[in-house]
Amino acid sequence: MVLIATIIVIILAVSLIFFFSYFQQKKTAFLLKQREIQQRFDEEITKSKLEIQEQALKNISWEIHDNVGQLLSVAKMQLNMVQMSLPEKEQNQIIETGEIVSKSLQELRGLAKSLNPETIKNKGLLDSIKLEIDRYNRLNFVEAELIITDEPYNLTNEKEIILFRILQEFCNNTLKYSKAEKLEIELNYNPDLLTIIAVDNGIGFDINDLSKQNGIGLINMKSRGELIGAKIELISSENKGTKLYISCPK
Repeated sequence: MVLIATIIVIILAVSLIFFFSYFQQKKTAFLLKQREIQQRFDEEITKSKLEIQEQALKNISWEIHDNVGQLLSVAKMQLNMVQMSLPEKEQNQIIETGEIVSKSLQELRGLAKSLNPETIKNKGLLDSIKLEIDRYNRLNFVEAELIITDEPYNLTNEKEIILFRILQEFCNNTLKYSKAEKLEIELNYNPDLLTIIAVDNGIGFDINDLSKQNGIGLINMKSRGELIGAKIELISSENKGTKLYISCPK
C-alpha cells in the first residue's frame, strides 16, 4: 500500500509540474504575443505619423513652388517692365531689386525640393544631402562640409527618406539654436552598414536635460530610426558642440 501511495504521489507531483510548466509556457507565449502586438501597433502609429508629416511637407513644397514661386516670377516680370520705362540713371535700383527677387525665387525652389519626399526618392540620399550643404554655404548660415568614405550605394526609399529627415532635423537645430560656425556631415559606406556622423561646433547642451532632448526632437529621431533598424546616438555637452551618430544596416 505504501508503494502504491508513493507511486500515486509521484505521478501527481509529476503531473502538477507538467501542467505548471505547460501553463507557464502558455503565459509566456501570451505575454510575448501581447508585446509583439503592442510593438507593431506603436510602429504603425509612428509610421502613420511620419506619412502624415511627409504628406504635409509635400503639400508645403507644392505651395512654395507653385504659388509663392509664381508670385515672385510675376513680381520679377513687373520689375523688368518698370525698369524698361525708367530713365537709365534710375534703373540700377530696380535691377538690384530684381536680383534679390531672383535669388529669393531660387532659394525658395531649393527649399521646396528639400521638403518634397519625391525629390529625395529621385535624387537619393547623397545628392539630397549635397543640395542641403550647398544651400547652407550659399546662404552663409554656417560653414558646412560633406565627407564621403568608400563607394556610395543606394538604400531603400523608406530608409533614405527617414535618414535624410533625421539629418535635416539635426541641421535645423544646429542653425536655430547652436550658434555654430561649422557643420560637418560624414557618410561612411561600409559593406553592410552605413554610418553617418554629423557634428557642429556650437554651444551644445546638457544631454541629461529632458526638456532639451524634447526640444531637439531626439525622441522623434529615435522613433524614426527604429522603423528602419537604425541606431541613433546624440552626444553633447555645454560649450563643446553636438554630435549625431547614426548606424543603419544596408
